[in-house]
Amino acid sequence: MKHIALSVTLLLAIVVGFSSCNNGSGILSASSTANEVLVVMDDQSWKEGLAGRALFDVLNSPVLGLPQTEPNFRIMQIAPENFTTTFRTMRNIVIPEISNIYSAPKLSAEIDKHAYGQVILTIKAPDTTSFVNYVTENSASIVDYLVTKELERTAEWLKKDAYTPQTQIRQMFGISISYPKGLPHVTTKKDFYWATNNAGEKRQDIVIYQFPYTTEKVFEKDSLIAIRNKILGEHIKGSFDSQMTTSKAYDPIYKKMEVDSIFRAELRGLWEMTTDMMGGPFVSQAFVNPYTNKVIVVDVFVYAPESNKRNLIRTLEASFYTIRILKPEEMASDEAVKKK
Repeated sequence: MKHIALSVTLLLAIVVGFSSCNNGSGILSASSTANEVLVVMDDQSWKEGLAGRALFDVLNSPVLGLPQTEPNFRIMQIAPENFTTTFRTMRNIVIPEISNIYSAPKLSAEIDKHAYGQVILTIKAPDTTSFVNYVTENSASIVDYLVTKELERTAEWLKKDAYTPQTQIRQMFGISISYPKGLPHVTTKKDFYWATNNAGEKRQDIVIYQFPYTTEKVFEKDSLIAIRNKILGEHIKGSFDSQMTTSKAYDPIYKKMEVDSIFRAELRGLWEMTTDMMGGPFVSQAFVNPYTNKVIVVDVFVYAPESNKRNLIRTLEASFYTIRILKPEEMASDEAVKKK
């Protein structure tokens, strides 16, 4: 097998290096860095067994919507006898349990068991064949669950440390949102907000725009792409009279979801400039503000030529998990404070 288990010594260095103090609740915060997963499995099964290969393939599957192949997670493995207190506070832990005491495969999740912000997935199966079949058939759900937990953790951090110019966004769109700090270049026009670090490499951008809600058809995939191309093409220009558009080389992934009882439509794909060589991944979500009857679109994108982009786009994507639609009384309170 080509996948390699990190040594216990290296794992220990990683855990110690990224250990966190408690979060004020008396429990330690989960350690390790974002997008890392610790697998607790015996060395032989991990390195040479079918179960280890199947689990590795799931966790090492490529991130969707990137221009190059990057794995969903950085995977570390440790044998059960070495899974001591030092490693129990890691943020993402997957524990396979293959035993004939189980009648059928099943998955359970424990949140904050040993540390705040931690998730432990235990995958139980009566034998190797059923384990392999189960993780293979449920690979998308396993990955989505762990990625969502990562985004939720990052969102909590953004709410505390992002320093997003909330007042301006609240007044323009009637929402609150937190995005990564370090995006100081802000452009605003009517119904349009754009923040960027304007970097030549590892560039991160977030755009928020809105328009009147007239029909639910606006949330169809082709409609969202057309609107994105029109609005971002008008406001985001490049060299040689180029403008931003959605790449046709990669058909965007379309997803419907519900967050806080509010419907959202998501696009995930690649952007490019029409007559320039720039391009990269983007993710956008659209929803209706019921108090203003306007469709709000939050669009995040990255430009990082010859660099990995997974962590860059996921840090921005976590902003979606900080969005909150403000109630009229909150807007009225904002106005009262503004007049003082």
